[in-house]
Amino acid sequence: MVIMVNGKQIEWEENLTIKSLLKKMNYTFPKIVVRVNGKVVEQKKWAEFKVPDQAEVQAHHLIAGG
Repeated sequence: MVIMVNGKQIEWEENLTIKSLLKKMNYTFPKIVVRVNGKVVEQKKWAEFKVPDQAEVQAHHLIAGG
């Protein structure tokens, strides 16, 4: 049982939330957008949103420059 995170295969765990996945992946940047199977998940739902087995997760850091 696996998920894909930014194109990398990761072992899926039961009750894996977006918040715990980001911590596991060491994604600590304050501005991140997360999509699960193509749909954006709001940051306020990360602690409760369970990532399903076989999901494709995209986590992108938002960076502004000038």
